[in-house]
Amino acid sequence: MENKISWKALEYKRKEKTADWYWAVILISLSIIIISFLTKNALFAVLVIISTSILLFISVTAPRLIHISINQKGVTVDKELYPFVTLDSFWVESKNEDNIKILLKSKKILMPLISLPLEEQHHLDIREFLLQYLPEVEMHEPISQTIMERLGF
Repeated sequence: MENKISWKALEYKRKEKTADWYWAVILISLSIIIISFLTKNALFAVLVIISTSILLFISVTAPRLIHISINQKGVTVDKELYPFVTLDSFWVESKNEDNIKILLKSKKILMPLISLPLEEQHHLDIREFLLQYLPEVEMHEPISQTIMERLGF
């Protein structure tokens, strides 16, 4: 078995958004802003304006191509190393053939689940390599992540 497995993948699967999607986001945001002004909560209105702007900006931004590698030290995503000592377990989740991900459970509180897309690399080779360092424990992405993907985020 090799000492290192590496591949490149897009950060996330980009879904093209229609004009209806943008109108829906804007109308929902405007409704919330109007309600917040009617309830004299201007700070919340500012928060909604900022978050809507960020959402619209992110929705037109193309996903980056990231470099992922796994070696005996740990998992590296671009320049960020996740050593095996900071990881609890892993799982290869396959929703369908186009959506295969490695889920890594971290011991860190702020980033409990790391999701890595698989595109070029065969997931069985990666699974075999990770089994040398981490236990395989079934886990799934949070339901909030699934909902966000279905809504087009």
